Amino acid sequence: MNRRALILTLPLAGVLVAACGPQQTAEPITGSTPAAGGASATSAPSTQNQAAKPQKGGTLTMAMARDATNFDPIRQNDVYSAVVLNNIADTLYEIDPKGSVVGRLVEKTENPQPNVYVMTLRKGIKFSDGTDLNAEAVKFNLERHMTNAQSVRNQDVKDITSIEMPDPYTVRITLKTAFAPFASKLTAGAGYILNPKAVQALGEGLQRDLKDAGSGAYKFVSWQKDTAVTLERNTTYWKKDTDGSALPYLDRLIFKPFPDENVRLTNLRTGDADALIANPPYKDISELKKDSNLTVNEVPGIGWSLIFMNASVEPFNNAAVRRAFSYAIDRSQVQQTVFFGNGNALGTPVMPSIPWAYLKDDPFMKRDVAKARQEMQAAGKTSVKFAMQISNASPELQQTAELIKDQIKDVGLDMEIQLLEFATVVANGGSGAHQSLALGWSGDVDPDTLYSLLYTGAGFNFGKYSNPQMDKLLADGRATVEQAKRADIYKELQRLSYTEVPFITYFNAPQIATSRKTVQSWPNTYNGYWGTRDLDKAWKRA
Repeated sequence: MNRRALILTLPLAGVLVAACGPQQTAEPITGSTPAAGGASATSAPSTQNQAAKPQKGGTLTMAMARDATNFDPIRQNDVYSAVVLNNIADTLYEIDPKGSVVGRLVEKTENPQPNVYVMTLRKGIKFSDGTDLNAEAVKFNLERHMTNAQSVRNQDVKDITSIEMPDPYTVRITLKTAFAPFASKLTAGAGYILNPKAVQALGEGLQRDLKDAGSGAYKFVSWQKDTAVTLERNTTYWKKDTDGSALPYLDRLIFKPFPDENVRLTNLRTGDADALIANPPYKDISELKKDSNLTVNEVPGIGWSLIFMNASVEPFNNAAVRRAFSYAIDRSQVQQTVFFGNGNALGTPVMPSIPWAYLKDDPFMKRDVAKARQEMQAAGKTSVKFAMQISNASPELQQTAELIKDQIKDVGLDMEIQLLEFATVVANGGSGAHQSLALGWSGDVDPDTLYSLLYTGAGFNFGKYSNPQMDKLLADGRATVEQAKRADIYKELQRLSYTEVPFITYFNAPQIATSRKTVQSWPNTYNGYWGTRDLDKAWKRA
């Protein structure tokens, strides 16, 4: 999946800055078919507790791992803000249950040339204030990212050379060159289409308020920071259920942040929350599956936990020190001790769930203290002191940091753990005000997700890493359409990453949907973080 949104979330917390999405096919889209993605290598996502006749009404309260931080897609770089956006704003494309990229606002996509996309929009869709959603709105939103180099999505649209509007519901986009994962980049991030009138009226307030901004299933009501985001049903929402009845079913959605995973679970067990938007504590998973009041559904995760090392400052401006750090981590011990054997230890930036691009030769999967010491010697150092920033709210994350700190001291790496507010960690990642920090990445089933993390100056390059050879491989991977040739490019990229170690990956989490039995059709899909773009079909049993 390539959920175009980076989901920055602290390691172990399950997601990172936002951007992920399903695997695209290698061939350009032709004819009148929607933009198609190749089937994901993971098992099919699903919905929970599907019952015969949905009931209208009610409030669904969800416990999230973090509060939202910013609703403006120009600046939105965390999954929790995206969870809210997914229910207010529609995207040009979305991810279907098979993990393919398909049209949402776009009814038909044609590729007359590999670098040209002709998108026919669905007619009759309106923003919640009654304004038409048309080609002008699409052009307005894309140009916000194109003309603002500070947009965290600029890298996804910077190669657009022209946007034409042959008629009010057709958009013709020309790119500098072929861009294999382009449609998947518009399943979030630059693909959110907001009401131009609302964007202009709200100005800087758009970061905190989405009044009249969307055409989605719900409308914005309020955001009480660190307490709750409240949405209400959009009575003019354009989607219908299978029998033609209006969606959504629920009257209200309430998102409450509980950074402590144990507090989050307590709220679910007591009924103060109806569902979790995050994994439950790993230590409790086996018991939760036996709880008659809950439904627990697991699918393979496509995201990973990682450590950014600031390559522009000491000590990580030396690749040998970065390699020493990676060799010194016992990933299997982290998986067993912190995650109770759930998920997978991970040492490569391309996951096995992308088999065509995955390079099996992973030198970091097995801890190697001898090699770590050799790298320290090559760096001319016997010891190094540095700080790693993490969120201050997750016991699970703090346990991970403490374990890694203990592991790496054996090779002369002395790590100070700095506990900060989540939003501060994210901001410091963007500005480079750190030596290292731990976050999570929402992932993608297309390896192009690495562009946002590694390309020089890209929106989520929190390691401030820059390498012309890496940039060329990333650019070639985007511009190459044939999958076999793309595979060669990304395998070469992985070989380079094993030498350069621009960041460290260590864990691939599963995606576990947990809800009370009263919640019906609770999604566990890749269509938005935790399937939250599919909440228009969720409902509550009386």
